[in-house]
Amino acid sequence: MSIFNAFNKLNNSISSSFGNIRQVSQTINGFTANINRTVSQFQSFTSGNNGIARGLGEVSDTVRNVKNTLGIVDNLITGGTGNVGNVGTATRMIGNAVQNVGYNAAPKGRNITRALISPSIASADASDWRVSLSVPSVIMDAAGPALGVLESTGNRMIFPFNPTILLGHSANYSTVHPTHTNYIYHAYENSQVDNITITGEFIQENQADAQYWIGALHFLRTMTKMFYGESDGPLGNPPPITRLNGYGKYVLNNIPCVITNFTTDLPQDVDYIECTVAGDKNYVPTQCTFTVTLAPNYARRSQSRFSLQDFAGGKHIGNPEGFV
Repeated sequence: MSIFNAFNKLNNSISSSFGNIRQVSQTINGFTANINRTVSQFQSFTSGNNGIARGLGEVSDTVRNVKNTLGIVDNLITGGTGNVGNVGTATRMIGNAVQNVGYNAAPKGRNITRALISPSIASADASDWRVSLSVPSVIMDAAGPALGVLESTGNRMIFPFNPTILLGHSANYSTVHPTHTNYIYHAYENSQVDNITITGEFIQENQADAQYWIGALHFLRTMTKMFYGESDGPLGNPPPITRLNGYGKYVLNNIPCVITNFTTDLPQDVDYIECTVAGDKNYVPTQCTFTVTLAPNYARRSQSRFSLQDFAGGKHIGNPEGFV
């Protein structure tokens, strides 16, 4: 902005100077017009080839030269009909170029700004405010090469770039329509936290990023399956619960959620990067999007301890259940 201010000040100074020159030019033009009239009067009674006539002729020639010079200056300032050009316009064009304004004040193409990307997504810092989904211990304890990469981010699936998050809360009412009344009544039924939808972009620039993408995909696949068949655990149990965190305790704070749906894309118009997991080659898109749908799920025991006054006062912040 300092460069723009300097050019604007320069432009204003030049314009002001040319304005002063033009005013002087107009004043001199008026003065020379008066001199011309005076010279004409003298020439009317001093015609001839005498010394007075010659002197007045020289004065008249000098005045004409001055007028010609002032005409050139005026042409330089205003553009005129000659080829000298318009200095004022030129200075404005310089200012426009510095401010990225093109011909006819049309904006030029936007400059592309490259995002500064951290060399590694890994961070196990508890104060990391990026949006994340925790990996339950029952899953992490059995993690193999694919899920093991999530240990580098504190047993969490991190969204490397700020995702788009849709939050919603509902208070449900049934309507009562008494006969012969003008207005209906609303009978409260219940409240709910609506499903949370997270849409986040993943960009893979190296093998470590690609391995993390595979870990995130394998995590979401695992979290949408129940304990079944030869599972080592209580057979018939539903998929485990994850914890949603991000942007600080007063935004997304340890919210217990079940993953009801997730989608990702494998685009055909991007490059694919090679990575190795447990000695096997895999190919990962350099850019894709994950969309995860979460349903907040609170235990009945924790709901029985809910207090609206405590919630309004922020006393539930930081508790294990993370009410929202």
